[in-house]
Amino acid sequence: MIPILVFIKRFRTLLKDSLYRAAAVALGVVAYGTVSEYYLERNLPGSGIKTLFDSLWWVMQTVTTVGYGDTPVVGFYGRLNAIFIMIFGIGSLGYFTASLAANLMDVKFAKKLGEVKLKMKDHVIIINLDENLSYIIKELNESNYDVALIADSDPNLKDCVYEFVKGDPTNTDTLDRAGIRNASKIIILPHSREGNPMDIDARTILNAMIIKREKKDAYIIASLLMEKNSVHAKEAGIEEVVVKGSMSTLIIANAAISPGVSRVFYELLRTEDGYRIREKKIPNELISKKIGDIYKYYEKDESVVLALRKDSEVKLRPDPDQLNNFEFVIIMEKRNE
Repeated sequence: MIPILVFIKRFRTLLKDSLYRAAAVALGVVAYGTVSEYYLERNLPGSGIKTLFDSLWWVMQTVTTVGYGDTPVVGFYGRLNAIFIMIFGIGSLGYFTASLAANLMDVKFAKKLGEVKLKMKDHVIIINLDENLSYIIKELNESNYDVALIADSDPNLKDCVYEFVKGDPTNTDTLDRAGIRNASKIIILPHSREGNPMDIDARTILNAMIIKREKKDAYIIASLLMEKNSVHAKEAGIEEVVVKGSMSTLIIANAAISPGVSRVFYELLRTEDGYRIREKKIPNELISKKIGDIYKYYEKDESVVLALRKDSEVKLRPDPDQLNNFEFVIIMEKRNE
């Protein structure tokens, strides 16, 4: 009894939606027409309706206005009933078609406005806009990552593939629409470049704390404006902290000291021809092996192991005789042609 009551309750909830209501009306007319015409016509000589399927076939011809004429209705009551089916059947089908079209238009506009809940998995969520946003998304696209962007407005970036979600990233509903629980990584950019840098970083850290509350194992990369806030960011659970301008400052300094070094870093981080740096998860069978075994496994096809990582600890070229307790390997690999 309880399952029936639950079904009725859910059915009544669905009927509040115009599309489901229109579908229910159309199906009701088809079901009524199929059963009623079958019982009115099945025993009459010359009638084309002898089975329930014959009746269904006739009803579908009628409500869709196809009218092949291969299933005649000959009885008075059958024809009288048919008039009722014609009037209400065509009307109900038109109502359903109009509701379906309106629903599709609503979904299209809602998606364009960033109001649709995304059905993505293992994607990267980027929060807030940035002058380098286009480059970030292109890099992720090149590595076959799906991208969801949370912002106040869609920047309409050309040559970038992403889904837009409009809203406040500190709001759990917005995060839910972006598919926070299915995301592989979250990138938080400063929500503004104007104002007090301390306040801007505080908002970034607050955003990370809210994300961690919704998804405890969320892997968060955050861009901060002030170096001294890195400690607070780590305490909030942010795995990777990039201080705005710090990386470019180091590259500029090295360009003056050793010009070739800065050029090498630039080339390795690009996604064009040549080599690139990538992080990969170490297979389970190598977790308890020696570091040297990891070198042998990855250093083929002109690849070079640069470092190993576990959580926030990164070790450059550990001793090959050391037992491995790292989870990820950072390698320089040759790009596919």
